[in-house]
Amino acid sequence: MISGGELRKRLIEEGLNETYKCVHCGFCLPTCPTYRTTWDETDSPRGRIYLVKALLTGRTQPTESLLEHLDRCVICRRCETSCPSRVMYSKIIEAAYAYLGDKLTNYGYPWHVRTGFKLIESPTIIKLALSVSSSLPGIPEHMKGFARSRDEEKLDYVLGRVFKPPVGKLTRGRVLLFVTNSCVAWQSHTHLVYATIRVLVWNGFEVIVPREFKCCGAPYMHMGNFNKALELAKYNIDVLNKYANEYGIDYLVVPDSGGCQAQWLEYEKLLGINIGLRQKVVNILQLLDKAGLVGELGPVKMRISIQHSCHLMNVAKAHDSVTKIISKIPGLEIKGLETADICCGAGMMYPDRHPDIADRIIRPKVDELIKLKSDALILESVTCKAHWANTLRKYNLNNIKLMYPTELLDLSYMAGTNPGYRDLIKY
Repeated sequence: MISGGELRKRLIEEGLNETYKCVHCGFCLPTCPTYRTTWDETDSPRGRIYLVKALLTGRTQPTESLLEHLDRCVICRRCETSCPSRVMYSKIIEAAYAYLGDKLTNYGYPWHVRTGFKLIESPTIIKLALSVSSSLPGIPEHMKGFARSRDEEKLDYVLGRVFKPPVGKLTRGRVLLFVTNSCVAWQSHTHLVYATIRVLVWNGFEVIVPREFKCCGAPYMHMGNFNKALELAKYNIDVLNKYANEYGIDYLVVPDSGGCQAQWLEYEKLLGINIGLRQKVVNILQLLDKAGLVGELGPVKMRISIQHSCHLMNVAKAHDSVTKIISKIPGLEIKGLETADICCGAGMMYPDRHPDIADRIIRPKVDELIKLKSDALILESVTCKAHWANTLRKYNLNNIKLMYPTELLDLSYMAGTNPGYRDLIKY
């Protein structure tokens, strides 16, 4: 396996090469959430490309100003979709993290984040940390929300189990579900895991839930800890291969977490392998869009809006499937957000690192929701939900529900004539 040092060297080289592809046209500017907020050129993709190129070629030093503007990037990758030269901006920002190492990480990430990611792999430590963090001073409100909603016992109940379609239902495939008890997100979103299993099983998929999976590695990659990111990528691929050999797996399904799916799709590049992950790693609604829905969708009387996950949209390219499936649910009134394709400012603990900018990024979306009189906002990422929950609480808008696409689909199945659906697995 490639070492962290070798990966660091490769990322710097690839990132520098990528900077020369930029023709400074500025098509990326309107898509950048930080530029749309600060109107500062150095907070735009084009401006950051200038900075990284100067840094990597020795024409500038890592000053506090440079670190500030690089750290302000949310890494949403929306700019890549608007670039006529197809500049892979993510490679450029990765090169900056590789070159600067701890300088950039220590500058931008607060103590509880840096400390947390040193301990995150131990389910026992996560359980202990979550149990005390809701009362600790200095812990952000949305992190306390993770703590209050944890339910590790119910997550543990599904790990290591196989869930089969009901007797008489046609089995249409066998999937591996990516969840792990070494991640705060899944310990606090067990209800989403249960809904995912119910929906998949009812649609004819045998669901295998390994106990062995660990963190996808995205946080470590973004923080420049390449040794750990590589270690986790290799480990999770080994788990996938083990179950593929034992059971014959058609897909690896990631519940509503665009960031995790995007990181899985980066594994081949990181490890220098080609095992067809882009065809195998899917979001649940992406799979159901391809396979077709089974069963009766009951009415859900609700006015909703959708905020797309940046990584689901810009990397996995799966957001259209989410919209298509949700649109099939009777009774829904869908009111589109004009800024649904622009980042909400949640990525990689951004509200902790830059709370003022994060609030300014999300505020126009909040105003849209109020104007549309939406009952619920549908989100495709656990990170986005934490940011939105904190924001709605701040502006006293707790009447607006936050839901995941799979939860909405699960609710529709419960409202339909689907005998036995509720009993598939009870939360």
